[in-house]
Amino acid sequence: MVNEYFSLFTYGGTLNYYIFELANFSVFGIILILLYRLNFININSLIVWFGIFFTPLLFNYFLFSPYLFPDQFEYSREVISIKLEQKSWTDVLFSKSDNWNIDIRNFQPIDTISFSTKILSFIPLPNYMTVTSLAFANKAILFIAFLWFKRFFENENEILLYFLIPSIVVYSSLATRDTLIIVISIFFIINLLRGKAIWSILFLLPLFILKIQMFAILFVYLLAYLIFQAHRSNKLFIWFIFIFLILGLMLEDPILEVLNRFRLAFIAEDFIGFDGSVSYEGWNLYGGEDSVPKLNSIFEAAFNGILNLPILLLIPMPWNWSNIFYPIQTIESLILIYLYFNLSKQQKIFKDNQFLLLTFILAMGLSIYALMLANEGTFVRYRFSMFYPFLIGLLYLSSKDYQGKKKSLKRQ
Repeated sequence: MVNEYFSLFTYGGTLNYYIFELANFSVFGIILILLYRLNFININSLIVWFGIFFTPLLFNYFLFSPYLFPDQFEYSREVISIKLEQKSWTDVLFSKSDNWNIDIRNFQPIDTISFSTKILSFIPLPNYMTVTSLAFANKAILFIAFLWFKRFFENENEILLYFLIPSIVVYSSLATRDTLIIVISIFFIINLLRGKAIWSILFLLPLFILKIQMFAILFVYLLAYLIFQAHRSNKLFIWFIFIFLILGLMLEDPILEVLNRFRLAFIAEDFIGFDGSVSYEGWNLYGGEDSVPKLNSIFEAAFNGILNLPILLLIPMPWNWSNIFYPIQTIESLILIYLYFNLSKQQKIFKDNQFLLLTFILAMGLSIYALMLANEGTFVRYRFSMFYPFLIGLLYLSSKDYQGKKKSLKRQ
């Protein structure tokens, strides 16, 4: 049910489904042509983005069932509910849900689905009638990020490739919040690299609700940048690492408690009982906290995270490949790693302190995910959501905008 008066009808790949979604696609097609005619984008961007905007029509019901990503139906129900009931931000922020994060002020659950769909619902689509409609809102947000980011480069063709990476094309073609998290993280990182700390803080705040793990990792990045100035010199970077380790030891107990809780939650979510019971239901019957080894020290957590990092970067492993998407995801991950280190060689970015801090935060974030590694499908998405914004951040370090500012500072 959407509410007590309306129920969600998905149109299930019927003719009506394609009519509704072709209407959404047509609007963006017209916008692309207008932007091309006004010289905001070149011919290559016009062609590429026509293809990118068309992909939502190719995935749900055509290439695979939308039930492969069942979260889409929750988001679709919620966006229709928001539209029909005209929910305000107050209603969204203080609504109760099983899928919640903590509102510090009132200690009430904040529905992450309601929050993300409320943001996406501001995209003026002709209709939000099917499970795929919200995917076009995701495409619009990704396109806005492209238009904003390309202005830092002399040739927009340089960055088109990075918006054709298979995972960003697929995840932005679904009705989930992954694209929103990725784009907000990109805006945070680029603004921080540009020294626009206020903007970075504003983009960081919604991540507290959308994805608390991403918020925590980027918050450490913000502290390293603003408080410790770790991006300015090797000495300040080493000083930050030293203080970071000291604080980790001082706060060892609460940090380990959080890490152990998340590890347990991910293992329970992936649990399958001998009687066919799955996830938390099966875990409550046959699992138990004692069956999961606990982390007993920060050094043990760091060691296990680093040890599992290559596995996180390579999953899905070949022996777990069950469809064509699995080898593509593994190959894509290897290509992304290659792109990251190949970019770092351009203009000797690897010698830049900005690169050192950026890469340290990325490695820390990925190591934390590696420490909690459970369901491969889930962590492939988590890996990409973490890696991609940092890759775009590194791409910015190679831009004329950043390199020009860097040369100007050297002359002063």
